[in-house]
Amino acid sequence: MSANQSTISSHAVEAGAALDAQVRRALILEELATHRVVRIAELSERFGVSEVSIRRDLERLEQSGLLKRIHGGAVSIPGLPSPEMTSARALAHAREKERIGRAAAQMIRENERLIFDSGTTTLQVARHIPGHLLTSGNLTVITASLPIVYELGAWKNVHIIVLGGVYLHEYQVMVGPQTIEALRGLHADTMFLGADGLTFSNGVTTANVLEAEVDRALVRSASRIVVVADSSKIGVIGLVTIMPLTKINALITDDKAPPDFVAQLRDAGVEVITV
Repeated sequence: MSANQSTISSHAVEAGAALDAQVRRALILEELATHRVVRIAELSERFGVSEVSIRRDLERLEQSGLLKRIHGGAVSIPGLPSPEMTSARALAHAREKERIGRAAAQMIRENERLIFDSGTTTLQVARHIPGHLLTSGNLTVITASLPIVYELGAWKNVHIIVLGGVYLHEYQVMVGPQTIEALRGLHADTMFLGADGLTFSNGVTTANVLEAEVDRALVRSASRIVVVADSSKIGVIGLVTIMPLTKINALITDDKAPPDFVAQLRDAGVEVITV
């Protein structure tokens, strides 16, 4: 094994087969960010797991749009935002997000008009829309998020309205006055809104000012706002507020959400679903 193929953290080697699959996948991304290619046999030996497990890891990462599989391994995707490739945050709380996305997708009904915010949790909602709705549900999707477009674009019976604007490479989303103008006259039944922070004092917050401006416009275009966010976001205050927490219609989060927070939000008339 060459020296430049040994950058995966030493704690990964020590953990071996005991590594959580999500941590292992994050470390694979770190290796890929540095060397642009990984080999199944080498990863199998390094992590102490079977090649079948590594292939499953690579398949899952490819489904998330984070790499491209090749014979015997995988390569990085040119132009993929570096934060997605270089940080374990790309897979942070992945299991919780998947459960949240699955539960949120069950709320979708035939003939609905849906708005999808950007973010990894809203992507999980799109990914878990029931098959019969994708093939014959007459859904309309409004979004400025390219991952959402890629996820749902293959379904010819899902009508997608893509909002144009200035492309934010880091977030893979369109923002700016053109995006807001494109919303003019559009109305949706439900919006699935992500968040970087949830507090009663500062509401639903995000880390990017430009994205927050678009999110506020999206919120105004929807009759029902469903926030999808894992419990790590509760108590965190992002850079800028999108809307007051008590003005949302529903929150879907994981079962680690603080009970007092959940109770207070329910008392405010907000539906809270924990999964």
